[in-house]
Amino acid sequence: MTRVGSRARMGPLLALAGLLGAATLPALPTPAAVAGAGEPASGGAVAGRGADAGKAGFQVVDVEGLKSLLRRQRGRVVLLHFWASWCYPCLQELPLIDKFAHDLRPRGLELLSISLDDPARMGPRVAALLRKTAPHLTPNIVQFGDADELIGAVDPRWAGAIPALFAYDHRGQLRGNLLGTTSRAELDALVAGLLKAAAADVAPAAPESARK
Repeated sequence: MTRVGSRARMGPLLALAGLLGAATLPALPTPAAVAGAGEPASGGAVAGRGADAGKAGFQVVDVEGLKSLLRRQRGRVVLLHFWASWCYPCLQELPLIDKFAHDLRPRGLELLSISLDDPARMGPRVAALLRKTAPHLTPNIVQFGDADELIGAVDPRWAGAIPALFAYDHRGQLRGNLLGTTSRAELDALVAGLLKAAAADVAPAAPESARK
C-alpha cells in the first residue's frame, strides 16, 4: 500500500519512500492554484481544465464535490475507489476494479473511482491511463489542500493508504472497506449483502466486515 500524507506528514513519508524505492508522493496543489487553472475552488466539479468534458476526458472535484457525488447515488450501492498513477499497487489492480465495475453495474452497483493525482499536472495522463486500462472507471480527480480534510470526509479511521475502497449502502451509509490490493472474491463479499438489501429496499442487517 501507499499512503497519502497531510502536509505535516509528507516529509518523513517522502524520505521513507526514497529509501524503500516506493512510489513518491506528489506535491499537493493548493485550491487557489487549481481553481486558477479552470477548476472550482470549492463545492463543485468541472470537466478537466475547462468546460469541455469530452475533450478533457477527466473531471476534477473538491471534497465538497466528492460528497455531492455520493449523495447523487442514493438508492444505489456505491463503492468509492481511491487510487493514483504514482501508486504501483493501484495500477496493478485497475483491470480487476474495472471488470468488477462493469460486471456489477447491472445489479445496482455504482463504482466511483477517484484519482489522488495532481489535477493541474496529471489530468491528461489519468484520462489516457483509464481509457487504455480501465475504460469503465470514472475519470475523477480529487482536489484537496490537506489529506486530513479528505480522510475526514470519507472515514476518519482511514490512515490514508491506497488503493482503498469504501462501500456505501443504498441509503448512503458507510458499511465497510478494503484497504490495499484486493481480490475478486473480497470485492464480491464486500458488496453482496448490500446489493441484496438494496434490491429489497431494506437496511442491511449489519455492517459489512472490513479488512483493515
